[in-house]
Amino acid sequence: MLNAIRKFFTPPVFEDEEKTRIAGVLFRILTATYILPPAVLLIRILSPVSGQFFLPLALLVAITATILMAFAKRGHIRPVSMALIASFLVLSTIVEIFAKGETRPVSILSGAVIVAGGLLLGPRGSFITAILYGIKHVIVLFLINNQIIEVQTPSPAPTPIVDGVTTFIGYLLIAIIFSLATNSIYSTLIRLRQSESNLTDSNQKLQELTQTLEKRIDERTIELEKTSVLSKRRARQFETITRISRTINSAQNLAELLPRISEAVSEQFGFYHVGIFLNDASNKYAALVAANSPGGKRMLARRHQLKVGEQGIVGYVTDSGEARIALDVGMDSAYFNNPDLPDTHSEMALPLRIAGTVIGALDVQSKERNAFTNEDIEVLSTLADQISLAIQNARLFDQTQKALTESEAVYRQNLRDSWSRLPKELKLKGYRYTASGTVELIKKELSDEIKVVKDQNMQRREFSVPITLRGESIGTLSVQVPKSERLGRDQIDLIRAVADRVALSAENARLFEETNTRTARERIVSDITNKIRSTNDPNEMIQTAMTELQRVLGATRVEIIPQKNNPSPDK
Repeated sequence: MLNAIRKFFTPPVFEDEEKTRIAGVLFRILTATYILPPAVLLIRILSPVSGQFFLPLALLVAITATILMAFAKRGHIRPVSMALIASFLVLSTIVEIFAKGETRPVSILSGAVIVAGGLLLGPRGSFITAILYGIKHVIVLFLINNQIIEVQTPSPAPTPIVDGVTTFIGYLLIAIIFSLATNSIYSTLIRLRQSESNLTDSNQKLQELTQTLEKRIDERTIELEKTSVLSKRRARQFETITRISRTINSAQNLAELLPRISEAVSEQFGFYHVGIFLNDASNKYAALVAANSPGGKRMLARRHQLKVGEQGIVGYVTDSGEARIALDVGMDSAYFNNPDLPDTHSEMALPLRIAGTVIGALDVQSKERNAFTNEDIEVLSTLADQISLAIQNARLFDQTQKALTESEAVYRQNLRDSWSRLPKELKLKGYRYTASGTVELIKKELSDEIKVVKDQNMQRREFSVPITLRGESIGTLSVQVPKSERLGRDQIDLIRAVADRVALSAENARLFEETNTRTARERIVSDITNKIRSTNDPNEMIQTAMTELQRVLGATRVEIIPQKNNPSPDK
């Protein structure tokens, strides 16, 4: 029960902070009105005549306050506030009418009501309430003085006790109302100070955040600048790799390729010495095969080499297959102090590999200490792999060229032998074609020059073109025209094109003939083999083989002579 009563008199809370504040003031004022019934009851006890009139009025005020609290609980704060001010106005009007407009102690409550109007309805509420009270008082005095309203029950003069109690209760209500106003003002001041403190803290935090953000922006700007510089450098490095790749692709001969690579790496990266070492066949020494610096070229002239696994950083790399970097060569125990390169302060050697096997090293030296960054190492490692691939391609190209040259030489020898035998085996002759027919030619020397020969009837101009195949001459195509007629360039080119076609046709015919001959030979051998395998008797096999060979070769006699085994010394 007590909890229900306490809950009923507890002001409601809303999302709007100002509405919640006004609800608290409203409930305190409504709660304060509950003082009126016991106060009026006390007045009745002290003055039965005066209290008889005010007791029902006080009860009506209490009931009205209860109803207004119920509506306020539902969120109707402003309408209830206006109803409360209106109730006070009506109550004071009734009291003043029955008091015949005379000043009474209860009239001092009007000031509290005006303050309550300001608390509940805002700054304008005080002015409106005061104006309404003033108008009400003038109207009541006018009506009473002009006897428009007549009060039947005379209002007895209050006794000093009643007057004192009434005044005390009025001052108490005024104190409550003004206390609420003071609390509201004090709360407002506290909120303002708290807001000011929060604002100061927020400004300080905002200033700290601004400083932090500025610092982070500065740091991020520095990082972006570093990243930009690094990106530009990486772009230049990859562009350098592209250029060096073009250099690598422009040459396939190692003697020409490796010096180009050393010059390109030195020029693009700014290293004063770049050397390329290749291991020898025994993998005992790494020999310098290309260099760009003057000292490196002197080393090339005296055939500089380092022992694998024992001499210098290059020796270590060609043995272990791992990159080695000396940012200060004076602190590296593996450094080889070369008198031809006295200005070296930093050195880096990267292995060159083919199919996982170390074939050499890329040696890079700089005049500055700490000259190599992680990006340089990454880029140069990529470059070392490209150099290794280029070396492998160049070696394969050399091997292919050598094999091709050997194959070409063997082919030309076979071609020469075949065409040197062919005229004798097939009894080929040369022929001349004329308008009167075909005449057999006698053998004559081939020549590319224009010759003038005597004919029985007239002089003719003869143009001879060798019929060549793979660089080997297999015949001659001669064209005779009247001496007075000159051969133009187009006609000469046509004759040479015909000679080339004759060479190809003749070679195709020869190959076709050889293929047919080989096919016939294989067929004969297969037939003889099948006949030999048709029996299991060795003597019959031998007899079959002799008979077939005699038939195929047209021989008059075929003999098979068994080989006599040499007796061993112990027999």
